Amino acid sequence: MERKWVPLPPYRSLLVVDVKDFSGLPGRDHAAVTDAIPDILYGAFERVGAVDEWARRRFAQSTGDGLSAAFDSAVLPLLVDPLPRALQEELEFRAQVDGLPGLRMRMSVAVGPITDPNPDGVSTGSGHARVENHRLLDADVVKDLLARSGPATRVAAAISSRAFEDAVVSGYAGVGEDRYVGVPVRVKSFDGTVYLRVPLPTGDLLRSGFEPSAAVDAPAPAPADRDTWSNHVSGVVHGDVVQSRDHHYGDRSTYTAHGDNNVNSGSGTQFTGDGVRYYGRQRP
Repeated sequence: MERKWVPLPPYRSLLVVDVKDFSGLPGRDHAAVTDAIPDILYGAFERVGAVDEWARRRFAQSTGDGLSAAFDSAVLPLLVDPLPRALQEELEFRAQVDGLPGLRMRMSVAVGPITDPNPDGVSTGSGHARVENHRLLDADVVKDLLARSGPATRVAAAISSRAFEDAVVSGYAGVGEDRYVGVPVRVKSFDGTVYLRVPLPTGDLLRSGFEPSAAVDAPAPAPADRDTWSNHVSGVVHGDVVQSRDHHYGDRSTYTAHGDNNVNSGSGTQFTGDGVRYYGRQRP
């Protein structure tokens, strides 16, 4: 049976931000931080001379610990760059003058067809591009950027593949392709590439780069692998010679692996739970 065609919603540039460790803040600070997020974004837009674009946003919805907003597609290059740099500067400024905790944020930028605001507001901003944008924000490879950096790094940005192609590769954004690191990512049903940007890298980001040393967004292993990788395993798995000890699902353990075509030469720490994660190349 043929499906009836439907009109494509308008293309919009999408921005979502999230405060790192919001739940770790004292409860009395939650409302103040939530209320401050739109003002922080206003300040960042003001820094790049784009207050009018903020005023013309299609919608801006609070997520409690963050905010999701949509703009005309023409604003995409501004969101990709220079906005991350301006947000970094604004958060530094706010930490000095507002008396709020030193906030750090993840931000994600995407572009695609979504529904515009409607009278009841229930389906405002519906579409795959918005789902993708939130998936990228929640990706472990993005959270890892702030986890491996110091407090001076206040912003970690995730750019979708389409936004990267349209704004960066095409030359419309404020910086070139060499300011981004493309990393494969899988979050729930989303499987693709995210382009990472940190305006002010510090800590381990300077020593080791943006790509995490662990396969932090690896998919969960098949059930057979769960059995094979349980306790005190020593044997051949998918042609890889593995010696291990004390592997417990939901725990962390040490391991040693060696041999041709092995999963990882040397020793390290394995994390098991939703998926097999460890420092080194992920086992196929």
